Amino acid sequence: MPNGAWGMGSRRYKAVRDQGVCPYRSRHSSWFKLCIHNTVHKTKRNDKDGVGMGPAPLTGETMSVTTEVAAIRDGVTQGTRTTGGRVSFRAWVTVAVAFVGMAFGQTAIAFLTLGVFMKPLGQEFGWNRGQVAMALSVGAFVLLFSTPLVGRLIDRIGVRRVLLPSMFGFGLSLCVMYFFSGTLVHFYGMFVLIGVVGTAANNVSYIRVLSAWFIKCRGLVIGVASAGVAAGQAISVALAQSLVTQYDWRVAYLGLGLLVLVAGFPIVALFLRNEPGDVGQEPFGAEEAGLRSGTPAFSVSRAQALRMPVFWSLIFIAFCMSMSLHGVQIHFVPLLMDSGISAGKATAVFIGLLSAGSIIGRIATGVLFDRFFAPRVAMVAFMLPLASLMLVSSGVGLWAFYPMAFFFGIGLGAESDVLGYFTSRYFGLKSMGELYGYIFGAFMAGSAAGPAIYGLVQARTGSYDSILIASTVMLVMVCVVCATLPRFKDVPSVQT
Repeated sequence: MPNGAWGMGSRRYKAVRDQGVCPYRSRHSSWFKLCIHNTVHKTKRNDKDGVGMGPAPLTGETMSVTTEVAAIRDGVTQGTRTTGGRVSFRAWVTVAVAFVGMAFGQTAIAFLTLGVFMKPLGQEFGWNRGQVAMALSVGAFVLLFSTPLVGRLIDRIGVRRVLLPSMFGFGLSLCVMYFFSGTLVHFYGMFVLIGVVGTAANNVSYIRVLSAWFIKCRGLVIGVASAGVAAGQAISVALAQSLVTQYDWRVAYLGLGLLVLVAGFPIVALFLRNEPGDVGQEPFGAEEAGLRSGTPAFSVSRAQALRMPVFWSLIFIAFCMSMSLHGVQIHFVPLLMDSGISAGKATAVFIGLLSAGSIIGRIATGVLFDRFFAPRVAMVAFMLPLASLMLVSSGVGLWAFYPMAFFFGIGLGAESDVLGYFTSRYFGLKSMGELYGYIFGAFMAGSAAGPAIYGLVQARTGSYDSILIASTVMLVMVCVVCATLPRFKDVPSVQT
């Protein structure tokens, strides 16, 4: 450190040393240990009157900085740091890194690109599209069990120590697909590997980080970062389709793996930090939330959360929401074709309107979460696909499928904001990784069950009518539960 206003030879530094506080921001640095050495170990100090125990009394030389020292000491004791009211540059960097991480994460790269590989895999191995699509259900089912375990590990040792090995292993597992040549069971086994290894390379890690960096504007930043999934899907699908056309599906998987390792992993490894305290900052909005006055942040443990009705309400919302929305999403093109719309037009409607609605839904719901009571916003967001389902089921005409695609996109975009935002606001950050893991596991269980049930019903009845009615009922229940969720400040504390 240079010898300036706070140099080791300065009067300010000596005064701070005698008061037993650190003039620098980091509580864990060697400078902090040096500053508090005399206070912690009760070092004997010599003065003009003899030898005494404890810090030397303040003199006129040090009295001028007493107020400043006290302010710094209070900040260190309370675990806060002095920052302005604006979002710091590092906080925006964290949002950008989370966007990149989700773009090159498990969902966008491995799961949402599976449709590109259905035809070439079927041509080489003789598998039908239903058998190939089952790999998605297998991967989602694995996440039902692996996500809570990974979330608990994140709570204990931090996001970076879990995310970086997971992201690197996820990229390698995609590259290994280049050497695949086996049975359908082996193919499912590869998706089990991709699901287990890449569990942390998913929303659970990035939403945990963003919740630590932002108290204010949390909904907005989660929505912006979650839009990375849509961006990643666009990039990865285009890349995979190009490589399949020019080479084969093995090269396409190799290209996706290298995309994760070369484009995504270095950015996350270099710039992602677990929390603002790692770089001497505090969360944006901490002062307005009362943290600077020493008020402890609201947080509950896993045992406490399991006894809170709101936790099980979120589990219910996650499962029913994903089962309804993802069931329609996967079968949307066949549904349009069964209604008399051509395959090319059905695909254009699906990709265009659904993707546009998804991006708008992610960002818009995030912004509205910060301005209004979030469960009410979520209720309105899910009423849109509910209304479109009722409109299509009424048989008013083919035109109803156009707003249906857009409104379902909004619902699909809102779902990612709802789960992470609600978990952080209702339960705090103490066990957020594990609790979000349970809720996200329920979400993935619905994602796995929905498309399978839709396909089974269509195969047995020859239409989607009955399952569309069931989805309508489930979305009605989701909206009702959202309407009954308590306000964040009214969540009762549970004592262990």
